[in-house]
Amino acid sequence: MEIIPIFAKNLFAFQYPNETMDEFERLFDCWRDIEYLENFFEENKDDLTSDFWNTSIEKAIKSTLSEAKLFERKLLDIAKNSETESIPDLEELFKPLNNASSGLVELSMSKAYGVKYPSWLRIYAIKIETNVYIVTGGAIKLTETMNERTHLKEELRKLDFCKRWLRSEGILDREGLCDND
Repeated sequence: MEIIPIFAKNLFAFQYPNETMDEFERLFDCWRDIEYLENFFEENKDDLTSDFWNTSIEKAIKSTLSEAKLFERKLLDIAKNSETESIPDLEELFKPLNNASSGLVELSMSKAYGVKYPSWLRIYAIKIETNVYIVTGGAIKLTETMNERTHLKEELRKLDFCKRWLRSEGILDREGLCDND
């Protein structure tokens, strides 16, 4: 398992064994792939056409393609701000995974929402310290909770696995992360 720098010393992503891309690159690659999106939305058509989202597969694909481009740009711009201690920074983008969480928790699980409201795009990450995050994965989330769909449960599993791996490697802060390079 590798930790790949995405932007300077603030934004990183895991690259899992036997994978050719890190999770940041993989996510945006999927979200720009019309065939992937068509298959995903077809498999999750009931969620997409629910009272909450109430949209077609075609509109969902167009919306995702557009939002993914904006989301990636925003994330990289904010990571740049974090490097120079400007606002907005990564702290404004990433929120605790559990909405009830507050305060600083070692290696806290976090999420970032896409740029539209409401957005079904999510990036999941482990917060190493203020303005330092490692992307563990992400998903299109069409349901209220992550426990309702297999692909979202997999994202929870990855978050937990990465958190345990970081602890086992002694990577608990930026210093530990930089020592791992």
